[in-house]
Amino acid sequence: MLLKKVSGFFLFICLFSAQHCLCEESSLDLGRIIVTPFRTDVALSANPASLDIIELDGKTTAGMLSFTEAVRSLPSVAVATTGGKGGDTALFIRGADSDHTQVLLDGIKLYDPISTSAYFYGYNYMSADNLERIEVVKGPYSSLYGSDSIGGTVNLISKKGKGEPGLSYTQTMGSFQTFKELLRGQGEKNDLAWFFSVARTDINAFYSGRYKDGNYETDPYHGTNASLRLDYELSEDTHLGLITDYSWAKYEYDASGGSDNDEYYAYFNQGVAGLNLDQTLSDRFKHKIITGYTRTYRKDWSWGSSSFYNGITYQAKWQGEVSLTDWWKSVTGFDYLREQGESTWSAKKTANTRGYFLEQILTPLDNFFVSATCRSEDHSRFKQHEVYNLGASYRIEKTGTKLKSSWGEGFKAPSLYQLFSPYGSPDLNPEKSESYEFGLDQELGDKLVLETTYFNTEVKDLIQYRSLGVPPWGEYYQENSRARISGWENLVTWKPDTSLSLSLGYTAMETKNKDTGSRLERRPENKLSLSINKKLDKLTVSSLISYTGNRIDGAEKLKSYYLASISAVYQINERWESFLRAENLFDQEYETVNGYETPGLSLYTGVKVSF
Repeated sequence: MLLKKVSGFFLFICLFSAQHCLCEESSLDLGRIIVTPFRTDVALSANPASLDIIELDGKTTAGMLSFTEAVRSLPSVAVATTGGKGGDTALFIRGADSDHTQVLLDGIKLYDPISTSAYFYGYNYMSADNLERIEVVKGPYSSLYGSDSIGGTVNLISKKGKGEPGLSYTQTMGSFQTFKELLRGQGEKNDLAWFFSVARTDINAFYSGRYKDGNYETDPYHGTNASLRLDYELSEDTHLGLITDYSWAKYEYDASGGSDNDEYYAYFNQGVAGLNLDQTLSDRFKHKIITGYTRTYRKDWSWGSSSFYNGITYQAKWQGEVSLTDWWKSVTGFDYLREQGESTWSAKKTANTRGYFLEQILTPLDNFFVSATCRSEDHSRFKQHEVYNLGASYRIEKTGTKLKSSWGEGFKAPSLYQLFSPYGSPDLNPEKSESYEFGLDQELGDKLVLETTYFNTEVKDLIQYRSLGVPPWGEYYQENSRARISGWENLVTWKPDTSLSLSLGYTAMETKNKDTGSRLERRPENKLSLSINKKLDKLTVSSLISYTGNRIDGAEKLKSYYLASISAVYQINERWESFLRAENLFDQEYETVNGYETPGLSLYTGVKVSF
């Protein structure tokens, strides 16, 4: 039934496009290119996928302490953290589970394979100082990226060095005895380009558990981030790249529910290394190779004892692109992933995954775009699993209207913990999803754009933990749950000139556990965000106002809240600039996780000097 609905919508687009193939020139910027939804370059104006792009130009991110702060304002993204910067952080895209989000750094998959459900653990610990932009693709893209891409895919794209060699130093200080030092350098010479950053963050006076509940002991956080990207042009058609990224953190935390305890503390270490080769062999064919290594090591102390968790991945990817005609591109590829993990509670366990995908991208008529992708995944435990994705868009030049639709399947492989721990089962199968969406983008002149999208996702075979004493005896992880998520996304973007931009986004969403009828936890039914950016000669001002609706957290209902923030960056001269950032301007009291503290009114200031 679902496939019939999607097929009908695709047929409507095809028929509509046939009647409007003679059109005027587009008023959109056709030169802007995106990568994530297709693993290859595609014009943003043709893209049928739902995509948020966050440009990290330094002016709007001054004073930010992690890349979580950059994405939490997105209308379709909800963030929940157990306390301050050292707390566990979950990111929900379109209401999907946090472990249904795949995170990539320049094509390398980031996650902790030994965590309970093998999710990305470093939202709060990674820095955005080495990133050029973040592309957040909403919806299932397992056909391209494999396991985890059910709710969405977050692609972190690192900065490439350019221009004359130079250095910059930034000093930030502010509320909760916060201090951050950042050194960055970049440049290019002959065929080599480089970019590096090193940052140190210390927060000494924040409370992890909720202060008003009697948690008066502070929980300090200390973290270091370092990254390096090298790009070398072996020839005009061959590019070699190297990326490394390292995050280290030591922090104190409070127990479940925010209970105060000054003996709980932990270490987090994440290392990423990757080598990539891009080569254009002819006007019609090019390919790329990516190799990657990640290691996530965690250790915590509680109740007078310690525990460690050590997760490692080895990754290899090949992708080839053939331009069969001027309107037909074929992309095929192979991904290999070996994951291994060990902990205090488990000996070393491993799993291997091989994925093969084929993608067809066609533009048979002017302004008509179609993509189709299929993937076969071979896991060492559950063997083969196939997923598919379809997308289409058509742009009507005369009215500035783009119709778009997509349908796709997603899956998530069971984690090493779910397979091999004392509570696991080696016979678990992957979680599965099926989603569709349709919408339109409408230009009103060349300065105002309206976007609206309806989405629906059905998830089945969710792996849930069974409490002890509940039959079947001895099997505690079971594929025994289903969920449904649906809603509307709306966005208004206004850019009257190059100095001013305004965006207003609103998402209304319904989430439901189909077995119990209850809402999914920590996901708001409504979220609204208004952002304004203004440039005034040497001054750049950015402001954000957001509203987050109520959420369910266990037996508690967390009340809705609104937040406002503003930042200002002033260019003193060619070398010096200063900035001021204010968070939670109206000192709202709110929670993202029941029992844990969130920052009230916070002020951060600093200076940056360039050499």
